[in-house]
Amino acid sequence: MRFVDPDPAILAIGTAVPPYRMMQADVCRWVSESLDANVTQRRLLRQLYTLSGIETRYSCLPDAAALTSDSRFAPGRHFAETPTTSERMAIYQQAAVEIGVSAAERALGQMEGPAAGRVTHLIVVSCTGFFAPGLDLAIAQRLGLNATVQRTLIGFMGCAAAFNGLRLAAQIVAGQPEALALVVCVELCTLHIQPGSDRMAMTLASLFADGAAACLVGAATPAGDLLLINRLHSQTQPETEDMMSWQIGNHGFVMHLSPDVPRQAGILATSALATLLDGQPAPTFWAIHPGGRAIVDRMAELLNLTPAQTAASYSVLRQYGNMSSPTILFVLHELLDQFRRSITPMDGVDGVAAAFGPGLVTEMAYLTYVPAMSQRSGINQLAQHIEAPEYVA
Repeated sequence: MRFVDPDPAILAIGTAVPPYRMMQADVCRWVSESLDANVTQRRLLRQLYTLSGIETRYSCLPDAAALTSDSRFAPGRHFAETPTTSERMAIYQQAAVEIGVSAAERALGQMEGPAAGRVTHLIVVSCTGFFAPGLDLAIAQRLGLNATVQRTLIGFMGCAAAFNGLRLAAQIVAGQPEALALVVCVELCTLHIQPGSDRMAMTLASLFADGAAACLVGAATPAGDLLLINRLHSQTQPETEDMMSWQIGNHGFVMHLSPDVPRQAGILATSALATLLDGQPAPTFWAIHPGGRAIVDRMAELLNLTPAQTAASYSVLRQYGNMSSPTILFVLHELLDQFRRSITPMDGVDGVAAAFGPGLVTEMAYLTYVPAMSQRSGINQLAQHIEAPEYVA
């Protein structure tokens, strides 16, 4: 096993969701009743929610527990009756801190000994709210991080933004081997439910959810049980800027998502992947951000992926929906659990993580799972189970 001093690595991942759990079928009924949908709209809603690949989602809104048509967040409301952006940001300021701290504590709790005092850098990622002093300072204070911790806030970069946090953390560790960077991604997408019966509003209401994920990035150690960050790659697709947008409106943030995104994402992904791999063998494991079922389906088709290689992405989509930036860390967290339950190879397994965001941009990471010392014996059952196919460009 090779360690180049210092190899940046993801040492721990923690995830969290807000308390209100929504069944996808219940949300579909709520939207239909709130809109007083006609036959055509009801048919469209059933199709959207059935084909979404989602069974449950989570929200920071108490309204999600009841899903009644008198909720001010109900899609059938007139704009004048829905919460203003100011009201939504007041909810964000409280709820984002709570789940962000929860995810961070779970990541820190996986380290040996008290880890909060060893964190030198805090990188917070979010595109669903703003306030100042910011989410970064609030999380640092709640966690009891040192007053000298160096803080960075990455905002409004969408579903792929976790990679921007990972890139900065990896660069910090590469230059400062003693550094320990905490990356926290927090998104409260359900705050921005928009009223209306147009297809865009109904599609977005069927996909997005709330969640938080945190990871610790530090220098790799021979003890293992980590994800080496070998390299990262960012690439935009020309003339696709209008396909995915996120604007601040008077009644929340307004998103636009083109139905052509899966096709364009596929074109972009194949080009970016060839650059990322740079002649390396096809990866064994894959972590694809489940922005929607169509995205994962398209990647599986283009890259000739096996069901085992997309299982974690579909599982996260089914259980949590699209939580924007934290979602890819949920997928990696699920993969780590799978790896730890398996007999793993002596030298680990290589994989690719990928997500898409406004731009249209793809962010990718080439990773290596390095098992703990106690796991490095036996037959390579994990690689046999996943069975990497030949990469199809």
